Amino acid sequence: MKALKSILLGFTLLVVGTVANAATNPAVALTKNDVLNIYVNAVVHGKIDGLENILAKDVKYTMLRGDKEFNLNKKQLLESLKASENVDQNCTYTTSIMDESNNKMVVKLIMRYEGYIRTNLVTIALNHDDFQITKIRAES
Repeated sequence: MKALKSILLGFTLLVVGTVANAATNPAVALTKNDVLNIYVNAVVHGKIDGLENILAKDVKYTMLRGDKEFNLNKKQLLESLKASENVDQNCTYTTSIMDESNNKMVVKLIMRYEGYIRTNLVTIALNHDDFQITKIRAES
Protein backbone atom coordinates (compact mmCIF):
# COMPACT_ATOMS: atom_id res chain seq x y z
CA MET A 1 0.00 0.00 0.00
CA LYS A 2 2.83 2.40 0.88
CA ALA A 3 4.51 1.62 -2.44
CA LEU A 4 1.30 2.43 -4.33
CA LYS A 5 0.93 5.76 -2.49
CA SER A 6 4.57 6.63 -3.24
CA ILE A 7 4.11 5.81 -6.92
CA LEU A 8 0.92 7.91 -7.13
CA LEU A 9 2.57 10.82 -5.32
CA GLY A 10 5.57 10.67 -7.65
CA PHE A 11 3.33 10.53 -10.72
CA THR A 12 1.26 13.49 -9.45
CA LEU A 13 4.39 15.57 -8.88
CA LEU A 14 5.65 14.70 -12.35
CA VAL A 15 2.37 15.75 -13.99
CA VAL A 16 2.14 18.99 -11.99
CA GLY A 17 5.75 19.87 -12.81
CA THR A 18 5.23 19.19 -16.51
CA VAL A 19 2.05 21.30 -16.66
CA ALA A 20 3.69 24.18 -14.77
CA ASN A 21 6.70 24.11 -17.08
CA ALA A 22 4.49 24.13 -20.18
CA ALA A 23 2.53 27.10 -18.85
CA THR A 24 5.64 29.23 -18.28
CA ASN A 25 7.54 28.37 -21.47
CA PRO A 26 6.05 29.39 -24.82
CA ALA A 27 5.57 26.52 -27.24
CA VAL A 28 7.46 28.14 -30.09
CA ALA A 29 9.89 31.04 -29.93
CA LEU A 30 9.97 33.47 -32.84
CA THR A 31 13.00 33.45 -35.11
CA LYS A 32 14.71 36.58 -36.42
CA ASN A 33 12.91 36.08 -39.73
CA ASP A 34 9.53 35.73 -37.99
CA VAL A 35 10.12 39.06 -36.25
CA LEU A 36 11.13 40.68 -39.53
CA ASN A 37 8.00 39.37 -41.29
CA ILE A 38 5.71 40.72 -38.56
CA TYR A 39 7.40 44.14 -38.81
CA VAL A 40 7.19 44.24 -42.62
CA ASN A 41 3.51 43.25 -42.50
CA ALA A 42 2.84 46.07 -40.05
CA VAL A 43 4.75 48.78 -41.92
CA VAL A 44 3.90 47.81 -45.50
CA HIS A 45 0.50 46.13 -45.19
CA GLY A 46 -0.96 47.61 -41.99
CA LYS A 47 -1.23 44.19 -40.32
CA ILE A 48 -0.25 44.89 -36.73
CA ASP A 49 -1.04 41.50 -35.18
CA GLY A 50 1.85 40.49 -32.94
CA LEU A 51 3.63 43.82 -33.35
CA GLU A 52 3.64 44.79 -29.68
CA ASN A 53 5.35 41.52 -28.73
CA ILE A 54 8.22 41.89 -31.19
CA LEU A 55 9.20 45.38 -30.07
CA ALA A 56 11.60 45.49 -27.14
CA LYS A 57 10.42 47.49 -24.14
CA ASP A 58 13.19 50.03 -24.76
CA VAL A 59 13.06 50.00 -28.58
CA LYS A 60 14.55 53.12 -30.11
CA TYR A 61 12.93 54.47 -33.27
CA THR A 62 14.75 57.32 -34.99
CA MET A 63 13.34 59.08 -38.03
CA LEU A 64 15.40 61.46 -40.16
CA ARG A 65 13.52 64.08 -42.15
CA GLY A 66 15.99 66.36 -43.87
CA ASP A 67 18.20 67.78 -41.14
CA LYS A 68 15.74 67.02 -38.34
CA GLU A 69 15.78 63.89 -36.22
CA PHE A 70 12.68 62.59 -34.43
CA ASN A 71 12.75 59.87 -31.76
CA LEU A 72 9.84 57.68 -30.72
CA ASN A 73 9.54 55.28 -27.82
CA LYS A 74 7.61 52.00 -27.98
CA LYS A 75 4.27 53.54 -27.03
CA GLN A 76 4.57 56.31 -29.61
CA LEU A 77 5.71 53.89 -32.32
CA LEU A 78 2.77 51.57 -31.64
CA GLU A 79 0.34 54.51 -31.74
CA SER A 80 1.80 55.61 -35.06
CA LEU A 81 1.52 52.15 -36.62
CA LYS A 82 -1.96 51.57 -35.19
CA ALA A 83 -3.08 54.80 -36.88
CA SER A 84 -2.31 53.16 -40.24
CA GLU A 85 -3.74 49.74 -39.32
CA ASN A 86 -5.17 47.89 -42.34
CA VAL A 87 -3.75 50.51 -44.72
CA ASP A 88 -1.74 48.84 -47.45
CA GLN A 89 1.08 51.09 -48.64
CA ASN A 90 1.17 51.75 -52.34
CA CYS A 91 4.80 50.72 -52.67
CA THR A 92 7.12 47.93 -53.63
CA TYR A 93 9.61 46.75 -51.05
CA THR A 94 12.76 44.73 -50.66
CA THR A 95 14.65 43.49 -47.63
CA SER A 96 18.33 42.71 -47.42
CA ILE A 97 20.36 41.44 -44.50
CA MET A 98 23.18 43.85 -43.76
CA ASP A 99 24.69 41.91 -40.83
CA GLU A 100 23.79 38.69 -39.07
CA SER A 101 25.04 36.56 -36.20
CA ASN A 102 23.38 33.97 -33.96
CA ASN A 103 22.03 36.65 -31.61
CA LYS A 104 21.47 39.64 -33.91
CA MET A 105 20.40 40.68 -37.40
CA VAL A 106 20.41 44.09 -39.08
CA VAL A 107 18.06 44.36 -42.05
CA LYS A 108 17.55 47.11 -44.59
CA LEU A 109 13.92 47.51 -45.62
CA ILE A 110 13.53 49.66 -48.74
CA MET A 111 10.05 50.85 -49.67
CA ARG A 112 9.75 52.42 -53.13
CA TYR A 113 6.85 54.81 -53.61
CA GLU A 114 6.11 56.85 -56.68
CA GLY A 115 8.44 59.81 -56.33
CA TYR A 116 10.45 58.79 -53.27
CA ILE A 117 12.13 55.98 -51.35
CA ARG A 118 11.86 55.24 -47.64
CA THR A 119 14.51 53.13 -45.93
CA ASN A 120 14.37 51.46 -42.52
CA LEU A 121 17.39 49.88 -40.86
CA VAL A 122 15.95 47.38 -38.40
CA THR A 123 18.01 45.74 -35.66
CA ILE A 124 16.64 42.45 -34.34
CA ALA A 125 18.43 41.06 -31.30
CA LEU A 126 18.05 38.28 -28.78
CA ASN A 127 16.36 39.87 -25.78
CA HIS A 128 16.28 37.36 -22.91
CA ASP A 129 14.83 34.28 -24.64
CA ASP A 130 13.08 36.02 -27.54
CA PHE A 131 14.15 37.88 -30.63
CA GLN A 132 12.82 41.43 -30.64
CA ILE A 133 13.35 44.65 -32.54
CA THR A 134 15.64 46.87 -30.48
CA LYS A 135 16.34 49.68 -32.92
CA ILE A 136 14.82 51.20 -36.07
CA ARG A 137 16.33 54.01 -38.10
CA ALA A 138 13.98 55.43 -40.74
CA GLU A 139 15.10 57.72 -43.56
CA SER A 140 13.20 59.17 -46.46
